[in-house]
Amino acid sequence: MIRLENKRLIVTIDEGNGCIGSLFDKSSNRDYIAAGKPGEPYRIEAGGELASGFESFGYSVEETKPGETRVALTWKVREGLTVTGVVAVRDDEEDIRFCCDVKNETDSTIAGVEFPIVPNLTAITEDGDGDYLAHSFGTGILIRNPMNNFEKDGNGLRHMPYPESFSGASMQFFAYYGENAGGLYFAAHDGEGYAKWLNFYKNGNDLLEASFYHGCEDMGAGKGMRTEYPVVIRALAGDGWYEAAAMYKEWAVRQFWCAKGELYDREEHERARWLHEEMGASTFGINASRDRAAWIHTYHDYIRTPIFHMLGPDWPKIDVKFGGDKPGGLEDWFPARFNEDNLNAMKRYGDKFAPFEFDYIFNFDRTDGQLAEQAKQIFPEPEAMKSIDKYKFRLLCPAHPYTHELHVRRDERLQEEAGVDSIYYDISANNIMKICMNEEHDHPVGAGRAITMAYRRNYIDTKAAMIRKAGRYVPMGTEMMCEVFLDVLDYYQSRAGGRPAAPLEFWNIRELATSGAARLIPMFAFVYHEYGALRMDGWGKLVEEIGELFYYSVARTYLWGGLYELNHEYSPMEALDGVENKSDEHYCPFGERGYAFSAERAAYVGMYAGLRTGAGNKYLAYGRMLKPLAYACERIALDWYHYNHGPNSADYNTSGTYEAESVIHSAWLFRGESAGLFFANVTGEAVSVQFEIDPRRLELDAAGEYRVLRIDKEKKREWFAIGPGEVRNADLSIPARSYALIEVCT
Repeated sequence: MIRLENKRLIVTIDEGNGCIGSLFDKSSNRDYIAAGKPGEPYRIEAGGELASGFESFGYSVEETKPGETRVALTWKVREGLTVTGVVAVRDDEEDIRFCCDVKNETDSTIAGVEFPIVPNLTAITEDGDGDYLAHSFGTGILIRNPMNNFEKDGNGLRHMPYPESFSGASMQFFAYYGENAGGLYFAAHDGEGYAKWLNFYKNGNDLLEASFYHGCEDMGAGKGMRTEYPVVIRALAGDGWYEAAAMYKEWAVRQFWCAKGELYDREEHERARWLHEEMGASTFGINASRDRAAWIHTYHDYIRTPIFHMLGPDWPKIDVKFGGDKPGGLEDWFPARFNEDNLNAMKRYGDKFAPFEFDYIFNFDRTDGQLAEQAKQIFPEPEAMKSIDKYKFRLLCPAHPYTHELHVRRDERLQEEAGVDSIYYDISANNIMKICMNEEHDHPVGAGRAITMAYRRNYIDTKAAMIRKAGRYVPMGTEMMCEVFLDVLDYYQSRAGGRPAAPLEFWNIRELATSGAARLIPMFAFVYHEYGALRMDGWGKLVEEIGELFYYSVARTYLWGGLYELNHEYSPMEALDGVENKSDEHYCPFGERGYAFSAERAAYVGMYAGLRTGAGNKYLAYGRMLKPLAYACERIALDWYHYNHGPNSADYNTSGTYEAESVIHSAWLFRGESAGLFFANVTGEAVSVQFEIDPRRLELDAAGEYRVLRIDKEKKREWFAIGPGEVRNADLSIPARSYALIEVCT
């Protein structure tokens, strides 16, 4: 056996085949890998096949510097094709670092290599009941007992592409841990945006397996590849998913996507203050070209803050339809069609709006179709796509000059013609795999990082052109979010906050999400919230028919730093005096519903909108998320019904009950000066919670004296004081379907 040891972990590697055989945590006296089970040391995708066989294997061990040991594992796959994996440790560190390269002198094309593979991971707690997988799939998901809930060759997270947060990972880490019983942190510390896959699934032994697959950036016969970054494995104590997220954050906020600094510190010309401080709620998909002013006025009868509207895609010259016609070149887009009654209603209340664009979907049968053919993005064959999505849309490659020119000129003209407040892109960079196989393009074939950087360039240049026309900052948003675009994009739309009464994200594990075995977590917000990307989420309607899960989804969206979204893409708006918007005026056909507008539900959103723009703003807009305090509350069953999607969706017209906590809580730190503790009661009766307030736990100066204020929708009042070094117990009563903000400040 090859044996490597650092401060915390011992890893052994089979000297006959290079497979990882054990991963032993000295602190917990635990080996995470089952003994005596076969595994694969690596996998290479060459000539269209993913395989792990080899003709011969050898290794070398060296001390590269005092206290550092490095093992090179070399597999001769066949004549002319060699894979080398390197494993390194330092005596005084806790990381195990892995990297690899492929030498290819054959006629085969290398698509990628999978290394490291950590096979045969066992349950950590008894029967796995206290085990969790925390993964950056979407913007963060927590899956209970993956040993029990994943199936061999089934519903695990087998191919999770990065950066691609609709079908893969928004960040480059995941963790497998047992609650207070240890665990493992897996991360790629890649600050350059290379294409990779972060995988956790069951292997052929019916045990868990973790792996990283690295995409080849320049595919072709005789071309090899190497990873330019380490994969890091580290031991965990099992202190929840926050432990791993804090580890990742320490590295992540030093990368280029955080180089602008925290949002609060940016100059006025580098941010839209109105987006973060004035907007209390959001809508998505209201028709841009049809009169929907009655709904805007009705919303504002109960939501007394400005609202941000991401309008529908029906504003271009041609009539855009989901599943139907789309624009081609510039001529198909203009003149723009925005309904004046809508615009006047929005101006009356200080609302802002962004047009919806499919910025990379192109109709090659319309204007510029022949020219745009040269810019077409070509994906691998569907059976070779390592993703739950097969990217069937007809898309432009972001790296082609035509694409860049269209992207910039279209929205520059849109800004000049319509004076938009913002711009929103759907099916854009955050949910398209970073690959293009078009050999006629200037980028290398494959080109993961080159594609990512092209998306960044298009966004940056388009935003700059719009700002020049507007004479002010113009925020830009997309469907979903990935860390590599954090310094370029200002907001994003998600749906997972409405699960199970919402579609799209996590659809491949929808049964786990519906049962509660897989749950949304604020992983992206915990790592990056203070750096600026605002989340719109909830997939909501202001109707009683969607059930009581509504109250939970609204409160959670706000307490996690987002804006609740009313979504009108796939179904009619709320009936006002019995009248709905008509399907034949919409961009997506739907059936009549007749579900009446609920004033009570609108007022509930309005209450949280007031918290967002009022007393809670500095925390929810600019704060750094902390690990929540310990508190106890009952779990409740909330009914739900989901109809706002296409009838071919597995989620359409589904219903059920969802078990959730009766009190939602989040904790935030504002610039090291004060802390905000938010509690939301989502039940129909008053409840009480008890918790401990320790300034040190909130990362405040332990030697300071603090006032503790209680703020609710009625008033703000002094609650008690905390002296130097003091810890106080609190007993908080929260009214039915309301909130309390506890502020710890000087």
